[in-house]
Amino acid sequence: MRDTSATAVFDALVADITQHYGRGRILVAIEGPSAEATARFADDLAGAIRAQGRSANRASAHGDAYRPDEDDTALRATLAEFRKEDGDGYLLVDGRFLLSPRLRGAWHFRVWLEGDVPLSPESYAEQVKYVRDEAPRGQADAIYDVTTPDGPKRIWSDSC
Repeated sequence: MRDTSATAVFDALVADITQHYGRGRILVAIEGPSAEATARFADDLAGAIRAQGRSANRASAHGDAYRPDEDDTALRATLAEFRKEDGDGYLLVDGRFLLSPRLRGAWHFRVWLEGDVPLSPESYAEQVKYVRDEAPRGQADAIYDVTTPDGPKRIWSDSC
């Protein structure tokens, strides 16, 4: 975990998630254009969940390219296996394209990460197309700016 302000950010997110999903086998997606940023954020969130005495598991989905018809059988098998286990717990999955229409319904809670992260020209083009065609940001339950990795900031983009 980072400094005190980052700890507060993750504690607040845990409170938000557990307010709605305090029991059961809960699936949380952490999506963003940078594999490093999503993995780091998910690891920190898992640490905050564990610090509250709850079970948190981690997985990464490696969607390397944006393909609306991509086969997500392996990811769905991982989610199904987690859901079969007994007891309460959280599975945090980080990666790209997790909020695409084919996967949106798989998650209990969805986190969208954005910020000034360097992308290759190919990744940038894919990200622009994905955001334009699928509108994943609007499907997120929480949005964070991770431009400063040690200090993520919650973005409130309520429409009201």
